[in-house]
Amino acid sequence: MEVLTANDIVDVVGARVQLKSAGAGRLKGLCPFHNEKTPSFTVSRARQAYHCFGCGKGGDAIAFVMEQDGLNFVEALRHLADRAGMRLPAATPSDDRREYLRTQLLELNKAAASFYQRTYAHEDKGKAGRDYVARRQLNQNTVERFGLGYAPEGWESLVSAARQRKTSDAVLEASGLAKRGERGNLYDFFRHRVIFPIKDVAGRIVAFGGRDLGDSPAKYLNSPETPLYKKSRILYGLHESRDALRKEGHAVVVEGYFDLLRCFDAGIENVVATCGTALTAEQALLIRRYAPEVVLLYDGDAAGIQAALKGCAVLAGAGLQVRATALPEGQDPDDFVLSEGADAMRIRLKEAKDFIHFYADMNTARLDSPQGPSEVAHELFAIFEALDDRLLVDEYLKRAAEALRLQEWSCRREFERFLNRKARRRISGEASEEPSPGVKVHKDDLDFVTTLANDAALRAQAREALDGVDFGGGALHDVLAHLLAGPEDTVFYSEDETARTLYAAASNSASTEGAGGAVLVEKQIRRLKKNAFRRRADALQQTIQEAERGQDMPRMTQLLGERVSLMRKIEELGAT
Repeated sequence: MEVLTANDIVDVVGARVQLKSAGAGRLKGLCPFHNEKTPSFTVSRARQAYHCFGCGKGGDAIAFVMEQDGLNFVEALRHLADRAGMRLPAATPSDDRREYLRTQLLELNKAAASFYQRTYAHEDKGKAGRDYVARRQLNQNTVERFGLGYAPEGWESLVSAARQRKTSDAVLEASGLAKRGERGNLYDFFRHRVIFPIKDVAGRIVAFGGRDLGDSPAKYLNSPETPLYKKSRILYGLHESRDALRKEGHAVVVEGYFDLLRCFDAGIENVVATCGTALTAEQALLIRRYAPEVVLLYDGDAAGIQAALKGCAVLAGAGLQVRATALPEGQDPDDFVLSEGADAMRIRLKEAKDFIHFYADMNTARLDSPQGPSEVAHELFAIFEALDDRLLVDEYLKRAAEALRLQEWSCRREFERFLNRKARRRISGEASEEPSPGVKVHKDDLDFVTTLANDAALRAQAREALDGVDFGGGALHDVLAHLLAGPEDTVFYSEDETARTLYAAASNSASTEGAGGAVLVEKQIRRLKKNAFRRRADALQQTIQEAERGQDMPRMTQLLGERVSLMRKIEELGAT
């Protein structure tokens, strides 16, 4: 590929990683994708490839840019083309509609950010925004670094500015920056608010947040989700903090814009913010790309403490080391740094307890009751259950016993009982068909099928989402084909013994209830789709190689386009 030929991988990687010669045409450095002290990241100039012997990540220059900057294949390709001074054809409506819309939205967001910043700087129009930021005592360097702006009070200020630059109403509405009124007119989504541009890991503006300066019941307002912005996959400030995360070896997670900006003001830059949303598994995995440890720093009120407790479970489940600290009641990180100073905040972060002791400290009142320690222990067990590292679980059980003032042997025994009870609930009923010796059913498949079998609404959702998806054969294929085809009273039979066992176990198990069931089904739908797309992409790769050997360039170009489209779909499905 011409773009790869024009970009020496040593130069591409060397711009981000300090490399030293390791002999035999190879260079070595500290891996940018995980925290390490001894270099295990190598780059081969001859093969134009990189590989980390620590975390196992590797590939060509395109793969490096995708991983480092969080770009998809096409975006990484364009980035490298620009770097080499090459011009790729611009996306047009006749090409990929989704890619064209994404390009239009990025351009609009960039222009909108400039509009808000110009308004903020305007002597008269931006005075309300500047006065508010001045009252919050933010340094001007921080204001400029994060591109703060101001949305004026008018109903069509941004809409008019966007139309002047020939932005279509359809793109304006799709961006979330404008909404359509009852009479069909477009009006500004953000009005009389301090504006915070929200960037993805690569530094592209994908959304905005706004702090109201009037009497709106919504003090803070964020862009709605768009083709660019999925709030569960974005962390405010990550683009600015990622180098500090790697350097410090841990991330500090706060809730709000000003909490993060205040920390940056104080020189504490390894900070990211969730901006009012609960932490998600996607955000946890995003943090794990840059640091192995997290310190949760939430408000010192009841809501902040509850958010921290829930965050502990999400982060620990993603394999991160988790510590947490509660601020004095009534204070948030912004207040604390202003009143106590940066050094006091650093001390508090350094002394933050592991999440088990934090969990115990936040439930002190419950621990004084006879049943309290058992209840809290079982809440912690639900977190431990999701962890794959048995040695880590053993250490956590030891700490749980200490924090809850229980005998360690008793805590371990109760955890085993907890796991056994969960297993019995999955495969319950004396009359159920027992699994044949040697037949094993994957837990994820069992939970998925069980939930579908017991919930008609989720079954209908899965039927629509998986229509036309190739499950790849096997036990799960047989069971899903039966469940999703209906009717419900049809007798199931398969020559595959594992399929029969899976169906029998699911038919006699309790499903995941409430929102948990919906989350589980959505996750498994994405997994099945990703697996189907990967199989198709692998098959296309073989066909591409055949076309290349036969020098059939038109066919090869067509197939490459299909594969790029598939890879984009895989990326859009996110982490599973």
